Parts: sequence; C-alpha cells; structure tokens
Amino acid sequence: MNIRVLIMDKYRLSITVTVLALAVSLAVLVPNSTFIKPVNHITITSTVTKTITITYTPQANGNLTLTNQYPSFTLPQLVQSIPEGTGNYRRNTMMFEGNPNHNYVVPTRTGYFIVNLTWGVVVPPGIYDDLLIVTTSGPYNFSISSFPYNIGSVCALNLTNGNLAWCRVFPNQIMTQPIIVNGILIIGLGNNVLTPTYRGTGVNYIAALNVTNGNVLWNYTTIGEDMPTPAYYRGLVIESDGSGDAFALNITNGKPIWVDELGSYDSMSSLLLVNDVVYFGTATTFWAINATNGNVIWSDYLYGSYNNMGGLDDSSPAYYRGIVVTSFTVHYANDTMSVMLIALNATDGETLWVLNEGLSKVTPNLEAPPVVIYSGIVLHDSPVGLLYAVNVSNGHVLWTFRTGPTLSNAVVVYGRYVLIQNREGELFVLTINGSLIKEVQTPVVPGAGNILATGNSVILVGINGVVESIPLFPLLH
Repeated sequence: MNIRVLIMDKYRLSITVTVLALAVSLAVLVPNSTFIKPVNHITITSTVTKTITITYTPQANGNLTLTNQYPSFTLPQLVQSIPEGTGNYRRNTMMFEGNPNHNYVVPTRTGYFIVNLTWGVVVPPGIYDDLLIVTTSGPYNFSISSFPYNIGSVCALNLTNGNLAWCRVFPNQIMTQPIIVNGILIIGLGNNVLTPTYRGTGVNYIAALNVTNGNVLWNYTTIGEDMPTPAYYRGLVIESDGSGDAFALNITNGKPIWVDELGSYDSMSSLLLVNDVVYFGTATTFWAINATNGNVIWSDYLYGSYNNMGGLDDSSPAYYRGIVVTSFTVHYANDTMSVMLIALNATDGETLWVLNEGLSKVTPNLEAPPVVIYSGIVLHDSPVGLLYAVNVSNGHVLWTFRTGPTLSNAVVVYGRYVLIQNREGELFVLTINGSLIKEVQTPVVPGAGNILATGNSVILVGINGVVESIPLFPLLH
C-alpha cells in the first residue's frame, strides 16, 4: 500500500515542525479515499532540521550583491508532502485574486504540503500549469512589524508535492500577487517607506518573467513603489504606483502605452478591472480610469469628506452588478481609527452607502484589508476584528462574526462556507449565514488576502514564510 493511502487512512495528521526557530504544532486534516469522517488521530514528529542554502543570480537592472546587509536565502527541506494529481491549470490570472468579486477559487486540484520559504509572503500565490507561484518580501521582523530589507523573491513550487521548481531573487520587496497571462508572469517591486515626495525607496519596477523558468523578459523602472497588484487588459499591464502615476505597459516588451500623473500615491490598492475600466484607491482619491487610453472617467476625492483619512490606498476594491465597494480609515488623536466600508456607483462614483465597522488601534502597515463580494453579500474584516456580511445594495448588516484583528479577506467555497483567517493564524470556517463550523490553528501568519481555495485544497501563505496546502473537505465537515 502506498504511503499516501496509509496516511489518509489515519484520518488526521498532526505534524510538529520548527518554524522560524519556534516549535509549532499543526493539525492537518486529511480525508480518506471514501471521505469517511475523521474519528481519531496520530502524531508524527519531524526531526528534519537540515536546510538547503541556494545561491541565486538576481535578474534585474544592474547587479545586486548579497552582502552581510542582506539575509542569506535558505529553503528548508519540504516538511510534509502528500502528493495528489493536479489539473494542469492554464487559465490566465488577470487581476488581484483572479476576478472582480475577489472570491479566490481556482478550479484545479493540488497536493497537500507544508513548506517554509523563510521569507515572508504578503499576498496570495498564483497557479499556472503544475506550478504554485509565490512572491516574497524578504524575512519579516516581528519585533518591529516590518520587512527591514530591500529584497524579495519569486519562487515556483510543484503543485503536486510542494518541491521547489525555480526561484529568483530581486533587489526589493515583492508584494504583488502573480499576474500570469499566456505564460508571462508579471510582478512589481517596492517597499512602503514614505519619503516627502513619494512612497517606496530603493529599486522599483514592473517586471515580466517566463513562468516556466523565472527568466526575466523585461522590466520598467518607476520612481515610487509598485506594490499594488497590476491588472491585465488586451495586451496591457496596468499599474498605479507610489509616485502618484497610473500607467499601461505593453505586456510583450514593457514599453509604456499611456501614463497618468494623478498626484496621489497608491500603496496596496490592487487594480480592479471591470470591462474596460480599472478602479483603485490612492492616498486621497478613488479613481475610475479607462484601461485602453488612461482617460479619467471619474474620481472621488474622499479625503475632502473625511478628515484624517487613511487606508484608501491600502484596500483592494471589489465589484458586483454596477457597484464598487472599498474601505478606508479615519484616524483620531488617541492612536485609534475607525474602519469604514463604502459603496460607490461604478458608472459615476456616487456614494451609495457608508458603514462604520468600529474602532481599532492604528496598525503599523496595512489598515484596510481587501473586500470580497459573493452573491450580493459584501464580506469584510479588518483590524477591528469583526467579519461583516453586508447587503451590497443598501449597506444593511446581515450578520457579524468576531474573528479577532484581521488583515486578510474571506473566501466562499461551494456557495455555503466562508473561510477567513485572523492575523494570529486562526482559520475560521463559517456557514454562509455566519455560524461557526470549526476553528483551526495554523502555523501561517497571514498578510493581505492570503486564502486560495481549489477543488480539493485550501492554500495559505504567511508573512512568516510558511506555505501550506491542506485538504478542503475535512475543514467543511
């Protein structure tokens, strides 16, 4: 009998591993081949401590010398792997979380594995063929709640077993979700350091890679950071950056097609593409721009309506039937902030409703997480620690669930289950009506929008470098 069947017949697997020099106990639920409900468990302790040190030649403008000011780039051996056949998924990923609703479900299959990349992952991975593409921002320093180095990487893991296929190091942090179009992988470089004139120090650019081997095809340098995930539209890569520009590049050669000088920087508000319009937030304003020619269709100067506003440039908006929903914050003198959810008419920018989600302490990095809309229900959590389910048409609250402070967003699977993870790594499984089914502690400390669901698995990525693919079915039952 093969090892996978032996493990699956034990119904539940608990692995003890070392993650970032801390002992973490992880329960990974694994169904058997006939989907019998788990009834007992075993514990397997991994004593593997060997790491593989890999030397890379950075592919960038100029040469990046990995001296003592940079951390060494190491990958541990695969902690645990239960191989499963994959679906050879080759559809394009053209925007953040794959679609305008931000319900990130990819119709393919994966194996089950846990890998520690050691460098932090902020955004969800991408899938192409049999590869899981992960972007990193160097090692995360938890004592200062920051990525302290101008360094990042793109790594491709085998979707069947989690083994490393290829990896490339770059001279700044990478906080963009992989955009993958016809075998071309698009990434953006940049950090969140704010200068008097722009956001993002060091080397900033948009780059195109060959998704099968990581070779760089071209790059386009910008003054400020390129942290928002770009969108793809009819041969164009469209981005909004830390210097207050929005621009479109030819995906084949990286040449600029149009550039808008908006005068307000974008931090992490990934571009939402609906038909031929891109929507995103900057530090002061929410924008709707024609994707073909860069003409501004409308803009909403929210900073003029809300004193001490923040977070609009953090939140990645979502769309549903003519309505765009995003979020922002309002700061107060006592180091607190209100988290606000706002719905706008996609055609003219008219405000339809605003919901105050409550108070929280001002966070050091991301203030307003991404928005998800499923079947007319807006799902949004925040540092306030309440997951809100809101009617997209009128802003009426349908239900709330206390998760604890959260930076990531939810995903809905099978139309009946809501999955969301708080910033302590707790994964909550709820019914679509907000009732708790189960809570699972994971070793993954999530970033902004971390959950990717597939036909048989849930893939979690974290700022502590952990990438985990776990079976979907036992989580839901």
